[in-house]
Amino acid sequence: MVFPALKRDQFNNVVQESYVERAFRGEYDGSDNLIYAGFAQAGSLEGDAVWQIMKLAYTADNLTSITWPQIDSKASTGYTFSWTDRASYTYS
Repeated sequence: MVFPALKRDQFNNVVQESYVERAFRGEYDGSDNLIYAGFAQAGSLEGDAVWQIMKLAYTADNLTSITWPQIDSKASTGYTFSWTDRASYTYS
């Protein structure tokens, strides 16, 4: 699974302000496969546009692809989506 990356300075030290605990939300299908995964700063509301969301696809319970919601017809890993609206986005 992909987790948010920490920012580093020119000396490869972690920028402390970039280290933030992330909340996780997941939606699973009938076979207990994770089909949507979302990350946001802890305490974020599910309806706020502060979530990073990915959609996972499977064939016979094998993960085959991970896609991201689109902004201007391009996949985005930004923290700019609403967990509540995850099914309404176009993914690529």
